[in-house]
Amino acid sequence: MPTPDDTRRLAMEMRRECVAMRVRLLNRRISRLYDAALRPYGVTTAQLNIMTALALTGGARATDIADTLAIEKSTLSRNLARMVERGWISAVDEARGTGKELQLLAAGRKLFERAIPAWRAAQRQARKEIEPMLLTALDAAGPSSPGGG
Repeated sequence: MPTPDDTRRLAMEMRRECVAMRVRLLNRRISRLYDAALRPYGVTTAQLNIMTALALTGGARATDIADTLAIEKSTLSRNLARMVERGWISAVDEARGTGKELQLLAAGRKLFERAIPAWRAAQRQARKEIEPMLLTALDAAGPSSPGGG
C-alpha cells in the first residue's frame, strides 16, 4: 500500500520531469500572453486562429477547421456561436445536412486586420520568452557522442 510520502515523491517526480505537464503549462502561459494582447479587440487567440484558417481557405466546413486546428468540436462550437453572434463569420448548414460551412465576413476580416499589430506584439513577447527555453532544450538534445547527430 503506497504511503502519502510515496505518492508525494511520485508527484514531485512527475512535476519535475513530465513533458506533457510542461508543454501544457507553457501552452497556457503563451495563450494568456496572446489573449491579453487581443483582449482590447474582444477576440481570443482561439477565435483569431479560426479566422486565420478561414482567411486562408476562403471558407471551410466546421469539422475541417476542428481537424486543422486540432481542437475539440465542443470548443469550436462554443467559439463559432460567439463569432456568428458578433457578425464575424457565417455558419450555414451544408446542402447535404452533414455540417456547417463557415465563411469569414467583412466584419471578421476588418477585426482580423485591426488585431494584427497586437498579435505581432504578442508574437515578439512570446519569442522573447520561449527562445531561451528552446535553446536550452536543443542544447540538451545535442549529439551524445562525437560526430553523432
